[in-house]
Amino acid sequence: MSKATMRRPDARAMARLLAEQTQTAAGLILRLAWRQGLTREEIQRLTWNDVDFSAHQLRLPDRTIPLEAETEDCLRRQAERPGHPAPFVVVSDRRRQQMPPESISRLARKTLDRAGLGGISLIDLRHDFIIRQLESHDWPY
Repeated sequence: MSKATMRRPDARAMARLLAEQTQTAAGLILRLAWRQGLTREEIQRLTWNDVDFSAHQLRLPDRTIPLEAETEDCLRRQAERPGHPAPFVVVSDRRRQQMPPESISRLARKTLDRAGLGGISLIDLRHDFIIRQLESHDWPY
């Protein structure tokens, strides 16, 4: 994807949005995409067994990701919620089951739209994460 066609979110607007969404499924989904670089499918399949609080990491089948502190705090709050029997990290509030991919996208899109970040998708957040990683390590892209 060329840099010209990708939609990059405003970092300050994202920081404000995440500060408002500290205890919601939407906030967790957006953090996992924007701060950790997970795809929608990775977010959907993420289980509590993949979260290693003691090592501050997410352990995915193909890579291990260091947990950013704010995301780790959000995950801890989710894990400590009462009635939290589901093995999956992102669950439907109504059914308490693994959230379908379409619902993950819909919840993220609605939350981004309400925050004035319309037109930004989960894949845009992941791409922005990758670009920020490249820039912070001074790697060409």
